[in-house]
Amino acid sequence: MTNSSQHPGSTGQHPGGTGQHSDNRKESKKAIDSTLVRLIATSRTPVSRIDLARKTGLSKMTISNHVAELIRKGIVVERDSQGQAENVLGRHPIPLHISGLSPCICGLWITRTHTQAVLADISGSIIDMSKMYYQGSLSREALISMLLSQYDALASRTSRRIIGCGISSIGPLDSTTGYLLNPSNFWGLSYIPLTEIVSAHTGLPTYLIHDAHAGALVEKIYGRGGPYENFVYLHISEGIGLGFVLNGALFNGFSGQSGEIGHTSINFNGPRCSCGNRGCLESYASIDRMRKKISELLPLFPDSAFKKLKSPSRSDVINFASGGDPIAVAALDEFCGYLAHALANLLRLLDFSTIIVGYDALSSSYILEKILYEKMRDYSPPEKNNVEILHSYFNNDGPLMGAIAIVANEVFHQNISL
Repeated sequence: MTNSSQHPGSTGQHPGGTGQHSDNRKESKKAIDSTLVRLIATSRTPVSRIDLARKTGLSKMTISNHVAELIRKGIVVERDSQGQAENVLGRHPIPLHISGLSPCICGLWITRTHTQAVLADISGSIIDMSKMYYQGSLSREALISMLLSQYDALASRTSRRIIGCGISSIGPLDSTTGYLLNPSNFWGLSYIPLTEIVSAHTGLPTYLIHDAHAGALVEKIYGRGGPYENFVYLHISEGIGLGFVLNGALFNGFSGQSGEIGHTSINFNGPRCSCGNRGCLESYASIDRMRKKISELLPLFPDSAFKKLKSPSRSDVINFASGGDPIAVAALDEFCGYLAHALANLLRLLDFSTIIVGYDALSSSYILEKILYEKMRDYSPPEKNNVEILHSYFNNDGPLMGAIAIVANEVFHQNISL
């Protein structure tokens, strides 16, 4: 006999009943798991179950249950200082780590001289790397082939599941459509749908990010930017780019094209830049300008270390300046002067007090940061004289590791599952 109180097709559950509660529990569980993985993966110091309970406000029992499940899935391990696994409750706190069996991420970096690939886990720990330099000219097909072959090589050398791919690149680019647009001095290559091509080849969710933005993001997640809600990341390589973290999150601009400080003019009557503008910062704060300064001063300092170098790099200048070479100090002083002018203008527009600088140098004296700090004090208004300038945790590799960070960030926001 039919129960008249139950409508045809009804499951006997009221709207918002058991099914909805079950979904809510699943979402809550995912959110807690994601939070715990993020805290373990990004902590610069060992973190235990007790630490997680304190940081999240969750009960020790809840933390224990979730950690046990993450261990069972092979995402997290509990390991003491001697490297021994320890899962027994009630003993001294044992640090948690991302497991060596956990899924990993592939990062690709496009520069003006080479492409680089890295495989890393969700904590940013590197598993494998490769680098390929361009030989002579570069075609669209050759660039794509290099990227895909590097991915294939790394994927073939690991048994771990790869969950996503990040591409960090010189700009301009459009991070919303995944296109590399029209970078200057890059063999005329333009309008390449990078994310579409890489995703079709790998079958993975793929993200494109400006290299300087990638540096800012990785500093926020894994590096020196962790304690700061707002900072500027300055990347000095073949060009000069900026990334911004605002209110604790990466500011990507409308389509990922913000931060092109190298192509802002500091002299409207200056030389024509390859981008079409006049007097761009990169026309002055450049290795070519440094080499010109070195040539002018070398006759005055015949014992300088530059006498043995035909074509010194920016790293050479920074390293020699750290050793007190007067020519290197003069060249670096001029370089930092141009940079400081551009950054002082930026600080007048945006109220930042922290700048993180990434570049390639062997010396740990951070003389570039010291000179830049003094120049900023000279060129900035008095109320901006409290600026803090830090060296990147990743040196020159911020954009490479930022390709990992962009995928990790999607995991932490539950857009990609481990």
